[in-house]
Amino acid sequence: MSTLYYDPILDVHHRLPSTVNLTTSFYAGPQRPDDAKRLLEGAIQVAGLTSDPTLPLPTGRGFPSALLLAREWGLDELAERLATAIEASYEPRWDHDRGEFTWGMGLGEPHPRGQYNAFLAAAEAAGPGRWTALSEAPIEPCPQVVEVDFPDVAFTRAEWVNGNFYGTVKVREPNPEKRTSFRIVGAEPRLWDVHAPDRTFVDVKLSGIHIAMPMVDGDIELFRGNY
Repeated sequence: MSTLYYDPILDVHHRLPSTVNLTTSFYAGPQRPDDAKRLLEGAIQVAGLTSDPTLPLPTGRGFPSALLLAREWGLDELAERLATAIEASYEPRWDHDRGEFTWGMGLGEPHPRGQYNAFLAAAEAAGPGRWTALSEAPIEPCPQVVEVDFPDVAFTRAEWVNGNFYGTVKVREPNPEKRTSFRIVGAEPRLWDVHAPDRTFVDVKLSGIHIAMPMVDGDIELFRGNY
C-alpha cells in the first residue's frame, strides 16, 4: 500500500495500492528525485511494467505520468513499452473539424477527459530533464507566435534555434486565394532574411513581426541577416 496523503489534525491516513506511485512519483520528482525514482521503481513492479503489460491499460493518470517520467529520466525501454501500450489502449484521435488531437481513453464520452488528456499531452512533450527544469526556475522568456487563426490554421513546428525562427504551418482547408496572418512578439526588431511560401509578406514593427501569407501549408524561416 502507499500513502496518498495524511491529515495529522484529523488523523486520517489515506492509503491506496502501490500502483498510485506511478503518479505520486510525478509530483515528487522535481523536489525529491531519488525518493521519486524509488517510488516509480516499486510501482513498475506492482503494475507489471517490467515486461509488456496486459492490454488494454486501465484508464487513469498512472500510465501517462509514468511515461512522462520514463522520458524525463532516460528510461528508454520503459518509455517504449508504455508508449506502445498507450497507443493501443487510449484511443488517440484527431478531430479535424476542431483541429484537436486527443485521447478517448476508452470511456465513450462525447468530450475528452481533461485531466487524463493533460497527462498524456505532457508525456508527449516530455524529454530528459524537462519536468525538473520547469520546476527549478522560471521559464526563460522567448519570442512567441500569437494571433494564429486556429483551428483553420495551426503550427506543427514553431521554435527558435541559434537566433533563427523555424515554423511549419498547416491549414485545415488549403486555398491560395485566401490569406491568413499572425504575429511573432518578443523578437528583435531588425531586418530578417525570410524563406516562406510565395506571396508571404513580412513587416517588422515594434509590436512584433507581422506575417501575412496565403492559406496553404508551408515552412516559414526567419534568419538573422548580416545588415
